[in-house]
Amino acid sequence: MLKEDTSELKRRYAALSRNEQLKLLKKASQIRKSRVSRTDHSGRQPSVQDLVLEILAAECREVVTAPAEGCGMVCWLGPLTCRVRTGDDEVECLLPKKGRSGDVAVGDQVEFGAYGTDMMVSRVLPRQTVLSRPDPHLPEKELVIAANVDVVGIVAAFVAPALHPRMIDRYMVAVQRGGARPMLLLTKTDLLTAANRAEEEEKIRPYLSLMPVIRCSPEQGDGMEEVRTWLEGKTCAFVGKSGVGKSSLLNALTASRLAATKAVGVKDKGRHTTTSSTLYDLGGGTRIIDTPGVRSFGLADLGAAALQWYFPEFEEFLEGCKFNDCTHDHEPVCGVREAALAGHLSRARYDTYLRILKSL
Repeated sequence: MLKEDTSELKRRYAALSRNEQLKLLKKASQIRKSRVSRTDHSGRQPSVQDLVLEILAAECREVVTAPAEGCGMVCWLGPLTCRVRTGDDEVECLLPKKGRSGDVAVGDQVEFGAYGTDMMVSRVLPRQTVLSRPDPHLPEKELVIAANVDVVGIVAAFVAPALHPRMIDRYMVAVQRGGARPMLLLTKTDLLTAANRAEEEEKIRPYLSLMPVIRCSPEQGDGMEEVRTWLEGKTCAFVGKSGVGKSSLLNALTASRLAATKAVGVKDKGRHTTTSSTLYDLGGGTRIIDTPGVRSFGLADLGAAALQWYFPEFEEFLEGCKFNDCTHDHEPVCGVREAALAGHLSRARYDTYLRILKSL
């Protein structure tokens, strides 16, 4: 298998939901057991990971023969139905009874066919990227927020509600893990004052070298052209706490009131306005998925060994670690911890890393 093909298959695997990944691992383990007597010339049996990639490669080669009357992108999702955009039209479809909304997400490319007098989603095509978090009602289940996005705009307000870098850090981990690119959109710049500007700007300094950071005020129009330039021709999901201005951003980008908004006071923690994820087509290949606000953002089934790779600024200090499997927490010789203590790494970002590590 070519290196490029392997990389693509690994990316496809990373974009699967945790439940789908577990199913693949179980299937690969069963295949491996059945191949006990078969080895290659080196006497080595294929690993479970190798077999997972083989299964994915075979699925990519399969010709779908199940009848489908249409296909398109999910642009709205409810508990029992969704709307699928096919060109200039939208088709209301029932969700598969087995999984209901848990197996379909806004941004998914789906096929659908007749089900009595209605239309029903018959197949979800392989996802290129995914943004997910644990289901707040069933923590063991993964909740896919958006699929097939190029960029995730992490929307945060300088004030009202207050800026919380740890929330930004958690979003960054989830975005990178799902295969999309993060960018930080800082709203309500018009509410900054001489008294709080320096303190709020210091909070975002660590992110300037990690992803695009745009300061904007949808109400005043400041920074909106820069936002449009970054999003042009891409599919983007807006995520963030309630009240940070995701819907206001969308309205400013479209010069219309597509999404409802609600004022938030300085002392408010944020109020939900968007109640379900919705995809808006801005034309020219630019699509925005507006997602409901959340007050917390969990990270499901994330291993301690993988966590450090979602803090890319750690990489240049890894050579200073004595152990290859260093967790950058308690080990006696750790280049990452020493860099944080010396001020070469953001201490706030390092503290977030330790908090997430201890929660795994």
